[in-house]
Amino acid sequence: MSRSFVLSLEKAFRCRIYGVKPRRNVHLLKTDRGHWIIKGYKEREKAEWVTRLSDTLQEKGFYQTVQYISDERGEKIFPFQNRYYTVMKMIDGREADNTSISDVKKSAATLARFHLAARGFPAPHPYAFEGKPAMLDKWESRLEHFERIIWHVEQNGPQNRLEQIILEMADEVIRDGREILQAAYKLPLASELFAVVEQGTLAHRDVASHNFLITSRGSCYLIDLDTVGHDMQLSDLVQLMGRMLLMQGYRVDSFVEAIEAYSSVNVLSDAQVWMIHQLLRYPDNFLREVTGVYANRPGYTMRGVLQLVQMEARLRRSRRTFLEAGHAIFQRSPWGSYHFVG
Repeated sequence: MSRSFVLSLEKAFRCRIYGVKPRRNVHLLKTDRGHWIIKGYKEREKAEWVTRLSDTLQEKGFYQTVQYISDERGEKIFPFQNRYYTVMKMIDGREADNTSISDVKKSAATLARFHLAARGFPAPHPYAFEGKPAMLDKWESRLEHFERIIWHVEQNGPQNRLEQIILEMADEVIRDGREILQAAYKLPLASELFAVVEQGTLAHRDVASHNFLITSRGSCYLIDLDTVGHDMQLSDLVQLMGRMLLMQGYRVDSFVEAIEAYSSVNVLSDAQVWMIHQLLRYPDNFLREVTGVYANRPGYTMRGVLQLVQMEARLRRSRRTFLEAGHAIFQRSPWGSYHFVG
């Protein structure tokens, strides 16, 4: 961060900046007005979207999210050298830990509050009905990428421990991925898609544990609004449950407790819980990590990915038990006997 930029910030926000520290894709600022976070965007429209979204969510009663700071002119977007910056108050909290069921339940309840507030945003066009849900399109792309990786590894032979595990897990991962993608059209997703347009629902679409911050008082905040957009809110729950279940050893009780924590704020129907459980058959953790590291995506390192895929390999039996545990999740079901629809 250049000296001229710092001086411009001090003038625009009438503050003194004592320190700057880079962190992921933002910078932490220590000022005489408190600790702030500054984030830059290439497009002004994106900066306008996140600041307007934060204001609207808080107007609707969802305060557990980022709060943007206005400059001396009352503007929340600060242009500088062809980029557009936003300044937020830093939330003094730690990242949620998916190995802690207490943190998981707080995250689920916070997501439920976000979902309640994230309604009434008119969709710009009925894109949700122009094919499959965005989640399924993304899953298809990941599976296709994984199959190309498998072909490459088979042609050259495994070069490291990660590629050995990839070959060991390949048949099961591809089978599970194809199975749910082929059966997804049988799931009653139409009501979720209608809600996108009729209710103007938004989904966060990146409910990783690092986007939930828990304060010393136990409050939980959902941050990073960059990925928020019109989508099925059910996709957030599938993502949240899939990520936490790995760290919880695929315990059925953990899934039930997390669903109950969400439903205590925003009630889920039996059909929605059933769909979440069905969609968790897609091996997203494994495919996301492997394709992420091979695509050189930011945040994916060989060491980190290896640790996660090793966990998935060790928990194969537990995962299979969870996927077959419909009877333990539902005491009764509107479809009679609980079963996979593949």
